Amino acid sequence: MKKRVIILGLAALGVAGAQAADGKLWEVSASLKGFYDDNYTTSPDDLAEESWGIEVSPGLSLSYGQGTDLEINAGYAYGLRWYNDRAGDDQDHGHELGLNLNKAFSESSRLILSESFVVAQEPEVLDPSLSFPLRTEGDNIRNTFEAGYAQDLTGNFGAEIGYSNSLFDYDEDYHSALLNRQYNSVDLAGTYNLDRLTKLRLGYKFASTDFDGSDLQVPGLDFLADARDSYSHFAYVGVSRYLDSQYEAQARAGVQYADYHNADLMAGIIPDDETSPYVDARLTWTYAESSTLVGGVTLMRGATDLQAADQETTAVYAQLTHRFTDLSPDLYGTLTGRFQNGEISGGGDKLDGKEEDLLLLGASLSYNITESIWAEISYNYDELDSDIPRRSFERNYVSFGIGARY
Repeated sequence: MKKRVIILGLAALGVAGAQAADGKLWEVSASLKGFYDDNYTTSPDDLAEESWGIEVSPGLSLSYGQGTDLEINAGYAYGLRWYNDRAGDDQDHGHELGLNLNKAFSESSRLILSESFVVAQEPEVLDPSLSFPLRTEGDNIRNTFEAGYAQDLTGNFGAEIGYSNSLFDYDEDYHSALLNRQYNSVDLAGTYNLDRLTKLRLGYKFASTDFDGSDLQVPGLDFLADARDSYSHFAYVGVSRYLDSQYEAQARAGVQYADYHNADLMAGIIPDDETSPYVDARLTWTYAESSTLVGGVTLMRGATDLQAADQETTAVYAQLTHRFTDLSPDLYGTLTGRFQNGEISGGGDKLDGKEEDLLLLGASLSYNITESIWAEISYNYDELDSDIPRRSFERNYVSFGIGARY
């Protein structure tokens, strides 16, 4: 049985682009959970507010053409989270809409398109790079469109081109001023098939970040959104390798050069340029049926909600999904972990060079009661250790509930 769990916020939204189970054209699912959150505002310990509550998450997924030269997957998930003890608005509403299209024109050429629209409050959902680690209230929006085309050329050579556009729109005034932006990138790569299982890449990517929030007026400083606009140039080498049916490895490594072309608007706060390493590596190990270990490391620059240019983030992550076949084939467990270090660039003496360490841990157990109904219990722990005063926090989140699909 293929099971899907929809969790708006702390873990993931598992609907967009997913294939309907058992080869069906469509699938509907829903979950009902109770939860306890001891710091739902992600505030310092002396300001933490706690609450228990209820979460309801229905979803719909569609699938067409699996295994053919045209595959289309679409999904939508809605999440309502009600807090019993939260002052003011006691409800969160989240949405995720996703669409994937995979078209093979021939054995040597393929087009991939994807669209993801998210309304959420948790940073893991809004910005998977987690350059912004704090939860923020409101109908915050991220929309991402990606397109990629690969073509085999003569011999073992090939070419790939990709385009990505992301729009971020935050509801709350402060974060809107610092984080509202558009990100566009174009990626060009030449490829070489070293053998049937190994592909080498040599690539270049150009990215443009345009901050379009309102200017932020703070005591002693008017922070100008346009001052953080940047052009980034990436040069990298890469490799992807398949080792029988169990292992899949992908890696890119190179350098990123960021040019803040409006730095003169805020001299001393925004640097003229920055050069830093660029790494994106991932390993997948399928060691048994329905049991997988995924791990990776990333190093790149990203936006920050602080009054600085950006931050250089190094992250290590892993996720273990295990099917307890010896105990029961219907019992599954998941462990997740992510540790990242972010170093602030710009912002003057108060911020430049300051660091933040973010730790995210999670564990869950789920049991398939029937082919269509499952029960789950999960726990998440978040901790931010920041050099910036009044930023550090700890958070514990526990949930338990049932789900169904048809």
